[in-house]
Amino acid sequence: MSRIHSTFIALVICAAATAGLYAAVQTVRLGQKAPAPSVSPRALASRQAKLVAWSRSLHATLAKRPPALPKLPHFAPVPTQPAPAPSPAPSVAPTPAPVTYVQAPTVVKYKHATSATTTTTTSSWSDDGSGDDGSGDGGGDDGGDSGGGD
Repeated sequence: MSRIHSTFIALVICAAATAGLYAAVQTVRLGQKAPAPSVSPRALASRQAKLVAWSRSLHATLAKRPPALPKLPHFAPVPTQPAPAPSPAPSVAPTPAPVTYVQAPTVVKYKHATSATTTTTTSSWSDDGSGDDGSGDGGGDDGGDSGGGD
């Protein structure tokens, strides 16, 4: 990064910090004393009287006892042995056997450059998508010649 870019980024960060500090000072109004409350003695006495009346009503409500709860009904005890499971309905058909899919074996035809005949072999293998055929020759179809060809 060039010196101009780093200086520009530093100036942008400084401007953002300055704007944030200014907003915080204006929001909290640091350095100013809170104005004295201007409540008249008459309004103060009125609020005090309302508080006393509310406190008395609260204590009177707390002094009352709640009504007695009704008695709980008594039920017969629940049996501890589980009920026997009902037998399946005879009209239900038995579940069909699961379907098994069988894939046909793969037919591979090899054509060799030296031979004019076609050989057909069958092979059954499954491709799990890993791309590893287990031969260890690194893939390819070069007939096992890992020498790179001639």
